[in-house]
Amino acid sequence: MWHYQETPGDNWDYTSTQSMILANVRIGGKQRKVLLHAPKNGFFFVIDRTNGKFISAKNFVEVNWATGYDKNGRPIEIASARDGTKPYDAIPGPFGAHNWHPMSFNPQTGFAYLPAQHVPINLMDDKDWKFDENAPGRPHSGLGWNLGKFANAEPPKSKPFGRLVAWDPVAQKEAWGVDYASPWNGGTLTTAGNLVFQGTADGRLLAYNAKTGEKLWETPTGTGVVAAPSTYMVDGKQYVSVAVGWGGVYGLAQRATERQGPGTVYTFAVGGTAKMPDFVQYRMDKLVQGVKYDPAKVQAGTMLYVSNCVFCHGVPGVDRGGNIPNLGYMDPAYIENLDKFVLKGPAMSRGMPDFTGKLSNDDIESIKAFIQGTADAIRPK
Repeated sequence: MWHYQETPGDNWDYTSTQSMILANVRIGGKQRKVLLHAPKNGFFFVIDRTNGKFISAKNFVEVNWATGYDKNGRPIEIASARDGTKPYDAIPGPFGAHNWHPMSFNPQTGFAYLPAQHVPINLMDDKDWKFDENAPGRPHSGLGWNLGKFANAEPPKSKPFGRLVAWDPVAQKEAWGVDYASPWNGGTLTTAGNLVFQGTADGRLLAYNAKTGEKLWETPTGTGVVAAPSTYMVDGKQYVSVAVGWGGVYGLAQRATERQGPGTVYTFAVGGTAKMPDFVQYRMDKLVQGVKYDPAKVQAGTMLYVSNCVFCHGVPGVDRGGNIPNLGYMDPAYIENLDKFVLKGPAMSRGMPDFTGKLSNDDIESIKAFIQGTADAIRPK
């Protein structure tokens, strides 16, 4: 039995639950049984899986918390990365340089194919943090998720990106890569036929040459893809299937397509002729208007919205909405009757929390003021 800790004293939410791959590779002229891993922290690890000994680690995206790993497999940290007294962009951020979307490995090319990304977020320590405290302005504290940090006290300076990376784990460098319109692209599938398949956040399924990265085929999928495709044979015919649907923590409030639809399994085969399903436009026609509110309540509503709503619904009218709607584009009747949705509301069966006992009627009026006040403030003149 053995263990290896990739981010000792983790202070950045760099979980290591991302997909692990067992491979046999030649390193230093010797065949090695290794474990390949690309976790949130932005480094690609090669570990001897027979004894847990560190072989190598190299960052596959830009990072600002460590300069590398020493020969013993310990990160060489940048000291300022642990100083949370001032607002800073954590790179990678808590969404990770690689999240749940699976990577794959092709023993013929020797490359691993991983969905790399950066979702900007600015963090600062909350010096007045108290365990399990629900306080306005503390991100998500109204849902029992007190982070101990303030999010985006200053606008992030780093830029978002999504990228498909073909990584050579022996040379520890990128072999080829493809840039995408958004973070949060789907997992990868690589085949013995020298192909790499991947769905994207902007609603496509693509196939690449696994060795060179040349794009060979693509098809629209309507909405964003998070899952990895799979391939299989039936009666001698090869199929590729992928579950298409948008979601996950980033997909709650953000997206990269103009259309949406229910979760759909697509299956493709050479010569397939089935009609593609229909998808509908996201509601983005106009900002909410006409909800009566007290302007004096907007400031209090801002703090309450941060501690109860923002991580799922985003900023009203500023963010685009994901698989949860942005409240700045809702029909006014929803906002006027907000109490009926946050207190034992009809969306509880779909994951909406119940704020009974957590939000007073006055709190709800303040949140309504923030939503409508924000929509009014950003409405084009």
